Amino acid sequence: MDQESERKLRELRLNLAEICLEGRVERIGQLCRSPAGDAIMTMINSGVRHLAMTKGDQAVAERCHRILSVEHDVARKVSAYLALSLFTPPQSIERAFDIVDVPTPLLCTVVKVLLAVPMFFTREGARRRALAHVEATVAEIHKAVTVIDEFEFRREVLSGFMDGYAISSIYGEDVPLRTLAQKRGDLIRRYLEIHNLAHDITPPPHPGNQTTVRVGVLCPGTISEVAAMRGHLVGLDRSLFQVTAYVPDEAATSVSAGFEDVADDFVALPVSDITACAQVLAQEELDVLIAGANITNTCKFPWTLLMAQRLARLQVAMHCSSLTTGLASVDLFINGELNEPDDAEEDYTEELALVPGSSNHYIFASKAQIAPEELTRERIGVPDAALLLATGANYFKIGPELLTTWARILEAVPNAHLVMYPFNPNWTTHYPYKDGFLRFVQERFAERGVGVERLHVLESQPSRAPLLGVLKLADLYLDSFPYSGAVSLLDPLSVGCPPVVREGHTARCRQSAALLREIGLDVLVTRSMEDYVTVVKRLLTDHSLRREMADAVRDATRSAHLGSRGIGAAVGDVLLAGLRKKLKAEA
Repeated sequence: MDQESERKLRELRLNLAEICLEGRVERIGQLCRSPAGDAIMTMINSGVRHLAMTKGDQAVAERCHRILSVEHDVARKVSAYLALSLFTPPQSIERAFDIVDVPTPLLCTVVKVLLAVPMFFTREGARRRALAHVEATVAEIHKAVTVIDEFEFRREVLSGFMDGYAISSIYGEDVPLRTLAQKRGDLIRRYLEIHNLAHDITPPPHPGNQTTVRVGVLCPGTISEVAAMRGHLVGLDRSLFQVTAYVPDEAATSVSAGFEDVADDFVALPVSDITACAQVLAQEELDVLIAGANITNTCKFPWTLLMAQRLARLQVAMHCSSLTTGLASVDLFINGELNEPDDAEEDYTEELALVPGSSNHYIFASKAQIAPEELTRERIGVPDAALLLATGANYFKIGPELLTTWARILEAVPNAHLVMYPFNPNWTTHYPYKDGFLRFVQERFAERGVGVERLHVLESQPSRAPLLGVLKLADLYLDSFPYSGAVSLLDPLSVGCPPVVREGHTARCRQSAALLREIGLDVLVTRSMEDYVTVVKRLLTDHSLRREMADAVRDATRSAHLGSRGIGAAVGDVLLAGLRKKLKAEA
């Protein structure tokens, strides 16, 4: 963002804050319901809160705090809260009012603002506090719509929740999220019901002479999700399972291309019309419906809205979903034994079914192997004599604790450089306030005496080829934690670059460890931050050990047929067992 753009953004923020501080509910409500979009949320989503506050900003923020602390009129408090939210994230504000007391014209926006936690965090422990805030807020929202039996109140609160809930930046914390997911699931269901979008079916009696299992897959669209779903379906007994791939009508051709060899039929769903989609699925009389994409992050994703209804006898979530769905209509969650801790069942609202090994099997749709782009260290600005670390940890996974760990490593090894490529288009096509994020990264390393010349950040790439080229030059790959890598780990492994990972407790924090353990590379799995640092430093300073690890990676990936072996046979066994259990319960 250039200086002129920043100046204009600050000016617009101050103007909007002043309008809020006037306390005229109807005028604020009009700004929130403008045909051009919610003015307050547009300003928050611009990344303006990451700008350092000027004296003028601080003066406005102090006025807001004063109103919140001494004002008795709830409408004035709410207006001041909305003004303050333009400067401060919700987990840092004591709002001094309850959702049930918010004026109706502002309800939807207040709920969205309450859920609008930052996309990245700059202080130790801030992400955990933001997660705790969202958990408490969702609990309050859930209680409010349960207790207050007023249609307009429920409609506004649920609309705000459905639009505002997004936890990409916070669900990487290594803590159970079952309660949060369960309340989210119930709120999604209430939203469907209040808008007459819930169209559950009663599965017809199962014919005793049926010899095939009708499986429907709500197909993903991102490259990594397609690879994961294919990894779960390749090897499925096609004489027993009849697979129909459901693809969004707006991208039917491109999505279908990823499933041509694993599906028997394709059906395009009109994703802009959830009722029509549900009717199509209901008419199919499916035995099994599988969500092939992440349905746990936001709420209005079409596949989430469909899986929140009963549209098949057995409904299943898999590895693509980062945590339990919390949806009462999802019966089964399939994961790998190595991906889960011993007490894993406590983290799920679904029945947890485990296949042998890990669930980290990815098969890319393209048959052609991607060759690494031929790069040189000079081209990416790294001296030939330097030790090169690389990481594809995503923007949303990178917090201050992780950056401090990496900075400690570079501080201890002065000739080491780090290449980062955090803007993976599989997560999102828009990374908010990228400039602020990059400044924060540089500042965190500077605190450890690591100069900016030793950091190299790549923009989003058109294909994996340039990334493979970088990894071919790299000495080690640094995985993220607590939220670990998954499909991103395939790239360093494929070119013989040893990855160092840290194993956590919950499934999303054990993915990379599960993958390495399955192919016999346990030695690269660490259990604590200190062990992670120690292993990386040792490998960087011991050339022969590093070469030995690179050879071990090549041998392991070759013998494991990484990227070509699916787990469909094991998944099929789990689906059959789940379906039999359902049929027995119906009998």
